[in-house]
Amino acid sequence: MNDNHKLVPIGEIIKPHGIKGELKIILYNEESRTLQKNKLVFLGENNFLKFKVEKTSYCLKKNRIKFFEINSKEDAESLRGKLINIYRSDLPELKKDEFYLNDLVNFRIVDKSNNDYGVVKEVLHLPANDVLSVFYSNQEYLVPMIDDVIIMIDIDSKKIIINPIKGLF
Repeated sequence: MNDNHKLVPIGEIIKPHGIKGELKIILYNEESRTLQKNKLVFLGENNFLKFKVEKTSYCLKKNRIKFFEINSKEDAESLRGKLINIYRSDLPELKKDEFYLNDLVNFRIVDKSNNDYGVVKEVLHLPANDVLSVFYSNQEYLVPMIDDVIIMIDIDSKKIIINPIKGLF
């Protein structure tokens, strides 16, 4: 699969809405308007279910989506909790020095002295802030993506320079 056809998670299905197959969704980027009519969407994490968007209703924290293939509350219920993925090529173009959070997977975590703190395995989208799941010395650590911790993200060298505050590792 080339990079443009790489699937990127952009949100998740919360629960059904109404009786006609609509679903409440949460988007990782609340300003995103990527999910438009006739857009292909892949639900799940490994064995993806493919759907086509019939309509989307955007309203802060109350976003809804309807797929052509889902027309009942029962069908919608079977999609509860599924990740929403789209092709990377369907994401908006990035400006210079911009990146998508999922691009940070496999970046090395180092401090200003170049001490190594492991590799990013996943970016978690939590209510307070995004968090990097980092494996270091055979243990998982959660690194919050906040200004007090993240000093710089170097896209070219695939490194994230951090301030390892007390208690982080």
